[in-house]
Amino acid sequence: MKLKFTRLFLVALALFAAGCSKDEFSEADAIAAQKELLTLKYQHELDLETLKQKGANALQQLVNTAALQQLKLNDSLARTSAVAAAKQDYSVAVTDVVTNAPIADADVIVSSEGKLFSTKTSAQGIATFSSLYLFPTSTFLITKTGYAATQIMRKDITLGTAKLWNTAELSNEISGTLYIDTDLTNSTPEKVGGNVLVTASTSVPNGFNGSYSVQFPTFTTATGTYSLKLPAAPGGYSLQFAQIEADQKLYIYATEDTETSSVPFQLPYVASVKTYFNVNSFAANIPSIISPIYLKFPKDKSGRELYLPLNGNSNSAAYLSVITDGYQIERLNVSNYNYYNGFYYDLNQSTFDANTKLDVSTVDITGNLIKSQPLLGATTNSAGKIIITSSPEGGYGYVHLRRDAAGRIVTNAKGVISRATIYDSSQNLYVLNFSSNLNFATSLVTNLNYLLPNKGDKRIVNFYYGAGESRLKRVF
Repeated sequence: MKLKFTRLFLVALALFAAGCSKDEFSEADAIAAQKELLTLKYQHELDLETLKQKGANALQQLVNTAALQQLKLNDSLARTSAVAAAKQDYSVAVTDVVTNAPIADADVIVSSEGKLFSTKTSAQGIATFSSLYLFPTSTFLITKTGYAATQIMRKDITLGTAKLWNTAELSNEISGTLYIDTDLTNSTPEKVGGNVLVTASTSVPNGFNGSYSVQFPTFTTATGTYSLKLPAAPGGYSLQFAQIEADQKLYIYATEDTETSSVPFQLPYVASVKTYFNVNSFAANIPSIISPIYLKFPKDKSGRELYLPLNGNSNSAAYLSVITDGYQIERLNVSNYNYYNGFYYDLNQSTFDANTKLDVSTVDITGNLIKSQPLLGATTNSAGKIIITSSPEGGYGYVHLRRDAAGRIVTNAKGVISRATIYDSSQNLYVLNFSSNLNFATSLVTNLNYLLPNKGDKRIVNFYYGAGESRLKRVF
């Protein structure tokens, strides 16, 4: 911090020395020098403001030092003959930026003819100066302990008051909890954890013209909470949040490193993919994976296992009845898998032994639906392709309850499944009706701008980072 301040002082000193080497010093020269100093001042302003609630006092120190050097530079080289003829009396009015009440005992400093002149404001908030030579752009610097410093040009003092902002009274607060979806396999968002930067910024008038931005930062706690102590502000506070990089858990069929054409020979699986999050961000693709239960066929002649999703629609239905500890399969209607959930399922891609019975099992990728494995079967034709058949219990399609050589359903073939949806109450029939994506994201958008105009204003605002802005790898 000391190094930055020293650099700013040296630049000001160099500009002062360069100006002294000229034969004449014009108002244009003064404005150019002032702009260069102000550029440096505002470059370091943000660094100083990140000193949390003490930032306003640091800004005051920086503005004071830079402005004093600039003011000396404006006037120290003015021609003596022109100065005497242009001297005037000046009055500067100073008010509170929030309440507009006059501010007494504020220090007001201006430079004339290479000298500093200072005075304090009266009870009416007025500072008066007698017989000074000033440029139209000569600047009055106004400071007071506990307030952010401000300034106003000579040409503007008749147009309005200079504004001081009380930054010592941190009576206002914005607090809450930050949430993030790092696990899409559940239905609730997670808390972001600790050390995430949260910043409230506001724009403050620094005189009749212009303004500057002040920032108040804080970090989240280990439980994802944050709290910003703030002064009442003339305008609204805008909140910003640091980007978060985290592994996100979700169901996928593949990443960009694998072939999505592996469907139907690949089950969806849970993966952790590095994801980048920003508040209110939902741009990252979320794969649509609807069915948690798949029919698993044995390896075909090429060594590949075939997986078909089992759902509640008419072409991929398992009809169940309710029993004491869950539901059991009574018959199946698995008849059409040319296209399902964004993928093509062509059963002709697989070739098995001709005219055989295939044992088919069920796979629950969530691990919480199948309590007891159903025993199922399929039949191939002379070409080794799975064929559609009917079953004695009324099923139709590629897959049925498994039977022994005598044609009877084998023991415990109906299995036990923990969850199903009513299909026909008169027949006590249920189906595995899955319609929601297994990847769940909360789509909450929160406003980032808040007014805290009155002392003591408080807001509790929970912010949601979203399901992700982008990922290190694309997922499908």
